[in-house]
Amino acid sequence: MIPETVMRELRYIEVYTAKKIRTLRVGAYTSPLRGPGFDFDEHQPYRPGDDVRRIDWNVTARMNAPYVRHTHAERELNLMIALDVSGSMELGTSHYSKKEAMTFITGSLLFSALPDQINTGFMAFADRVVAFTQPRRTRGATWAFLEQCWSLAPQPGGTALAPAIRHLVRALKKTSVVFLVSDFMTDENLLDSRDLAVLATRHDVIAVVLEDPAERALPAGRGYLHQRDLESGRDVAVALGSRSRRAYADAARRRRELLARAFYRASVDHVFVPTDRSPVEPMIELFANRMRR
Repeated sequence: MIPETVMRELRYIEVYTAKKIRTLRVGAYTSPLRGPGFDFDEHQPYRPGDDVRRIDWNVTARMNAPYVRHTHAERELNLMIALDVSGSMELGTSHYSKKEAMTFITGSLLFSALPDQINTGFMAFADRVVAFTQPRRTRGATWAFLEQCWSLAPQPGGTALAPAIRHLVRALKKTSVVFLVSDFMTDENLLDSRDLAVLATRHDVIAVVLEDPAERALPAGRGYLHQRDLESGRDVAVALGSRSRRAYADAARRRRELLARAFYRASVDHVFVPTDRSPVEPMIELFANRMRR
């Protein structure tokens, strides 16, 4: 059962924050994907393999060469929320745990989709797919989704994104907006991930990267800090000092840059969400930036 403190935050999101997101998300912006639709994108010279049904004969006559009319995909799309339920999501050294932040982000997306009756799907994963629900109308099921999200116990093993991404590629038949909500703490090479690139060519993919303050910087003080990996159970003693703090911060920055580069290469939108402040505000900023494109 969702704790009362989390329920209060979700009710606030339902009443106030979701209204702000609703004006910016799916129905209010043009899809960056090309596909069947009515919103004009651009004309391009015909290339072998292009759909001949999309040849614009008026432009072809003027240019004396075949041109194809490209349109944006339909703007009202299915919504798929893929959630990381590995052990590391239990980490919480600040205002919210990653699990709480993930629940609030899920709630904001569900509440904003509800008034427009957008089909919403749900997936939970760790090193494998734990649960999957095809996109469907969520009226009356929003709180059940949130209860399911909260009740899933931390899964043994680490985080593996590839099995989850491959499952989405196979299972999603209609163009969707896909939110991957995770801390992306994985040993996989996302920079060269063909699976992520394939998913992004078929769907509008947004990576939501959850960050705990303890993962960005070591605390002040001297002595040793004992840390436990929540996924492997391994204990590590870290010496506190200026040199170790710089090395730790540099490693965190490099990881951030590597993730951003991997998302850029795969044409995936992304947002970093710190757990020491409102996790919904970065989502609002993301949608506002997408509106301005």
